Amino acid sequence: MTGHLPREPGKGAFEGRAAIERLASAYQDHCYGQLFYALARALRPSSCVELGVYRGFSLLATAAALRDNGGGSIEGFDLFDEYPYRHETFANASRNLRDCGLAAHARIHKADALEVHKRFAAVDWLHVDLSNDGDTYRRIFAEWAPKVRRVMLLEGGSPERDRVQWMTQFGKAPIVPALAEIERGHPQWKLAVLAPFPSVTVALRVQALDARMP
Repeated sequence: MTGHLPREPGKGAFEGRAAIERLASAYQDHCYGQLFYALARALRPSSCVELGVYRGFSLLATAAALRDNGGGSIEGFDLFDEYPYRHETFANASRNLRDCGLAAHARIHKADALEVHKRFAAVDWLHVDLSNDGDTYRRIFAEWAPKVRRVMLLEGGSPERDRVQWMTQFGKAPIVPALAEIERGHPQWKLAVLAPFPSVTVALRVQALDARMP
């Protein structure tokens, strides 16, 4: 299923939103910061994990929702300075967290994000932004689907995203076919793709939907 986000931000401001939205991110357009904030406000997760932090845009939008929910925390994992492509330094990302006043609800760690699943038995919320391709999606669902209680969000999922230059140049596995496989192999999850670039795949655990979790 594919959905669309409004192009204009409209109302829906939250404390610190302007500072967060000044941070460079592919998510800046199409109100994705508001998506992360609103979804975390609605689902009220307690334990959250983000794989791939960059400058902290999505992590901080989620942390702002946890603050406004009155509880919960998010932990972000990234190679930061050690990643050979586009990256942010750990020091700068840490400063962004402090400058936004969200250190009580967010922490970041320098680590190989693809090994982080070994650290957690269960979480409520997982967001994955790791130069995703189809194989990343397959690996995330294999390792994390048994552990995530409510929602997984993964950057990508649209046909347009599969055609970006680095995906085609390096022969990366497309995401769209992987989504079809995941839907067949993980019936306990409902998937929807929000199409505006870079696109986001939202996966909700069926039992969380059936329980009408707040």
